[in-house]
Amino acid sequence: MANYKFTIIAFLCAFVLGTSSTYAQTVWEPQTNITGYVSTEFNYFDDLEGYNYNYGVSVSEAGLLISYKATSKFSLKGVFVYRPDFDFDKMLNEAYGQYALSNKLNIKVGRFLLPLSPMNSYYYAPVNTSATLPILVSNHEFFPLNTDGISVNGTVGNDFRFKYDVFAGGYRNSTWMKTGPVGFFGDEVTYLKEIMGNPVSIDPSYNKSYNLAVGGNVGISYKNFVDAGFSVFKPRDEKLPIGVNLPPDALYPGSPATYVVQEVNSVKATYGINAKIQYNNTKVIGEYWFSDLEIDNSTIDLVGSFVELSHRINKFTPYARYESQITDNVDYNRITAGINYKPSFERTLKLEYMLYKHDDSDTNINGLVVAYIFSF
Repeated sequence: MANYKFTIIAFLCAFVLGTSSTYAQTVWEPQTNITGYVSTEFNYFDDLEGYNYNYGVSVSEAGLLISYKATSKFSLKGVFVYRPDFDFDKMLNEAYGQYALSNKLNIKVGRFLLPLSPMNSYYYAPVNTSATLPILVSNHEFFPLNTDGISVNGTVGNDFRFKYDVFAGGYRNSTWMKTGPVGFFGDEVTYLKEIMGNPVSIDPSYNKSYNLAVGGNVGISYKNFVDAGFSVFKPRDEKLPIGVNLPPDALYPGSPATYVVQEVNSVKATYGINAKIQYNNTKVIGEYWFSDLEIDNSTIDLVGSFVELSHRINKFTPYARYESQITDNVDYNRITAGINYKPSFERTLKLEYMLYKHDDSDTNINGLVVAYIFSF
């Protein structure tokens, strides 16, 4: 992993040095932009089993964005987002340089957000309409948040546009990372498995592993009215640590309850489609993702989708979202409704109600999220 990251850093340095002669030939006033935000969040859930608290308040995230446009064609960007219990590597969301040969061809090198899901670009609280992200984005079952690598991207056309973004790189696995003051976001699958009496899950050590992948997105759009795309993400085959909670007497008569981890072979490829329709202040967005996932030659179901409707009325934006998620034998839905109040650039208040429905265990979980975001 260290050698791979060194290669990326060396390539970025060579990229910057190789283009320095081009910069000298143009007159340009460098542009620097520094901005950030702090998001404080309150969560409440009813009837949670096994949690010490079903409510809480904390700083859910705090971000700092620094961009530097050295010339009209070359820019640098870095984004650091603090989240409780995340290590530094997962807090460093973006750190890359991009050289634009033209609108049709850009080259990006470093750490950047994956272009697979449009909602992935709304990962940061101030630009996300809702207080929470869709499950298929936040739980990272289909693709990670970012990658350390290289991207070739561009756009062709004016009113009718064709866009593409292909990439290759490495990434830290981050499946089911817990977020929020209560820690329930990201823990939904594990929680529902326990309710169902299913002792098998992914061991947390998986999120310390590093992998390589290739992928990309192609899309078409017409002005700001319609946007549609198709994405592919193909990671390298890897070992997946599976954790199993064994009850007493499972290993031998008199054996105590124990937890064991076994590595299995994992082969995965994910595919997704996305669409957006916008007219004036009304917007509908949706995505559908599925995965060809094999674990020791056994096929695992992995399907996720959502559709979200929002309508801006002056400083208020009411919204609603429906999500469907299938992970292995856990099939559940989440219904979300809320309102976003943004009186100024600096201040944003979000109030959101959600309902988790899991028919197999007859489980309904009501939740409330209140988020206040201060931007600077």
